[in-house]
Amino acid sequence: MTTLYGVVDIGGTKTLIGIATENKIIETRYLKTSDIKSPEMLIDILVEEFDLLIALSNYKDGILKSVGISIPGPLNREEGIIHFTGNLNWSNFRIVEYLQKKMNQIPIIIDDDANAAGIGEAVYGAGRGYKNQIYVTISTGIGGAIIIDRQIYRGSRDLAGELGHITVVPDGPPCSCGNFGCLEALASGTAITKRGQQLLIQEQSVILSKLTGKKTLTAEMIFEAVRQGDKACYSIIEQVCRYLGIGLANLVQIFNPEAIILGGGIMNQSSLLIPKIETEMKLRLFKVQQGRVNIEIASLNGQSGLWGALHLAKNHNTAIEVEQTCRI
Repeated sequence: MTTLYGVVDIGGTKTLIGIATENKIIETRYLKTSDIKSPEMLIDILVEEFDLLIALSNYKDGILKSVGISIPGPLNREEGIIHFTGNLNWSNFRIVEYLQKKMNQIPIIIDDDANAAGIGEAVYGAGRGYKNQIYVTISTGIGGAIIIDRQIYRGSRDLAGELGHITVVPDGPPCSCGNFGCLEALASGTAITKRGQQLLIQEQSVILSKLTGKKTLTAEMIFEAVRQGDKACYSIIEQVCRYLGIGLANLVQIFNPEAIILGGGIMNQSSLLIPKIETEMKLRLFKVQQGRVNIEIASLNGQSGLWGALHLAKNHNTAIEVEQTCRI
């Protein structure tokens, strides 16, 4: 029998489910997160999907040794509880307990989605070789992972790294967390889409209106409008880059990392975003810091969270630290 690992990455928009060997993710399935109506429904889906993926693979004799799950936080990792997920409206769910009951009590390890993605990139991707780094994911929401001396920094209550919820504009728009002016409320994919919707309502963008038609507006449509010369949409992206530059400069001032790794779907537009973000950062950093922080794009092709989940699953008997496999 072949030892396999279950890997799961639950995002605000999409959920990836996979199985892996020690060093390779061999099968994956994609689901719309919006189709998962409750955490209880997720449990049933995972059990079914793991069985299906093993049947589809070349490892039909495979047995899952453990499962790693990347979930939007905040969480209690030790007790296996989802405290709440702002974009999914799940709260106080004992995911590890419920899933173990359905999977013969094999080890189930959970971590915040941004931490898992940060671990994935640090161990297997763009962060390899950096001792001190910060991972920031910019997608439906914004999250982050702080890695100091090759170890994830978790804080006193396991709540460190909520980078999307640092306040950038004190009287800014409301955030899903209940605060106002968070970086996530200003610069995430959701925030970009909301700004685009305002343009459509106010009839300020002919190009965006044509791109949208009867379809649901997406952040990608706004970027496409920018590529087609839409000035109103360009103004949205300029403002988003300003907020991201402010947020990242604050992180540099606090943590002094060697690198910032940027992931998430919005970073598919990195060629447009990075120069503007770096310009804003330069305005806000000491001269001695300018040009000393490498900005890297996540390199695991949208599967940073899955690779992080694999690392969690493989190392469930020890402290889950990047140091174990990422020492230079």
